[in-house]
Amino acid sequence: MTILNRIRSLAVLLATTLVVAGPVSAQQAAPASAPAAQATPVKVASGVQYELIGRWDVARLNRILTTDTPKFAGITVSYTPARNAVKLYRVTYPSVVPEQGNRPISATGLLAVPDTAETVFPMVSYQHGTVYGKEQVPSFPEQSPETQLMIAQFAGQGYLVTGADYFGMGASKEPEGYLVKGSHQQATYDMLVASRAVLADLKLADSKLFLSGWSQGGFVTLAMLEKLEAVGMPVKAATTASAPADAFAAFNGFLNFPRKIDASWITTIFILNVFSFETYHNMPGLARALLTDETYEISRKAYLREPFDQNAVPTDLRKLIRPEYFDAQFFANSAYGRLVAQTSAYRWVIKTPVRTYYGLTDEAIRIEIGQLPMTYQKAIGNDKVEAVPTGDTSHRGTFATAVPQWKAWFDGQ
Repeated sequence: MTILNRIRSLAVLLATTLVVAGPVSAQQAAPASAPAAQATPVKVASGVQYELIGRWDVARLNRILTTDTPKFAGITVSYTPARNAVKLYRVTYPSVVPEQGNRPISATGLLAVPDTAETVFPMVSYQHGTVYGKEQVPSFPEQSPETQLMIAQFAGQGYLVTGADYFGMGASKEPEGYLVKGSHQQATYDMLVASRAVLADLKLADSKLFLSGWSQGGFVTLAMLEKLEAVGMPVKAATTASAPADAFAAFNGFLNFPRKIDASWITTIFILNVFSFETYHNMPGLARALLTDETYEISRKAYLREPFDQNAVPTDLRKLIRPEYFDAQFFANSAYGRLVAQTSAYRWVIKTPVRTYYGLTDEAIRIEIGQLPMTYQKAIGNDKVEAVPTGDTSHRGTFATAVPQWKAWFDGQ
């Protein structure tokens, strides 16, 4: 891991504070085997380039399904075995930051291609969940257990799998843009366009497009769908698991109506988000206004992945956030609260069939948040969105349980 010296403290913190169902720490995402030697990057149209970073055989893919994923998710789920090997490509592509006047940047993502004689495949764009190391993302699949599951279950059965790393993650030189909606939409849209340019160079193509995402990636999936529908790009179907489709509703719950099962790592979500908003929306002082004096500097270092004392980061929101923000009206009227209120992805007339999966004992996403996109769409008379429970599953367990159901649904489309 090339940046391990930069994120070691954060990884140690998260390894000690995350429960089994939480996001991924660096230690939990350690490579299961050495990656293949990288090939020389190939340049294609419009500044896109790609490089072969590995080939996973059927045995490796099935080990992910039967051994690695149960360890990651803390739950045993039955998956359909892989039937073909997969080639993995890291894609580097040009993009822009909408919140900063379309400032040009470079971003990265993954394209996984079934190693078969076929030339046309269905494609899944997978949007990853919250991670704390810059390389625990799709284009570094050895460090991303969730990406490994998607590769094994989908690419191992004849689907193309593509996934953006998001701005600030992967090989990006930018600061992280956590839950910055416009940037998430731009990153995923441009990665999809770049993936199709790479496929054309490989003399391959996709036949139909599906979208999927877990946790943060569930929000990003819905935001991506909103953009794709707006520009008229066809999507066959979309799925999410544990999606915070409305950040304002979710954050109000954490602040004002905490549950006994709420995850200890929720404090880190606020840290990543407020500094991302401050940076991408160019609002100096936003994080300092939200965070207590005692935790501001340590939080800033955590966001930037600088060395810090992990014991100084609280797991209690009331120790991290200034007391006035626990007043719902103050939060709603604050500069930060107004930005959070804009962070939703379900308030348009959805045309694509969507299924949102939610767990009954998810420590990060309430049942009602999981149902919210369906509830809203039904309120306006639209039946395109269905909320599907996965039983008494944790945050990770909801994802692990949903994935084979995603595939079964997509297979029937």
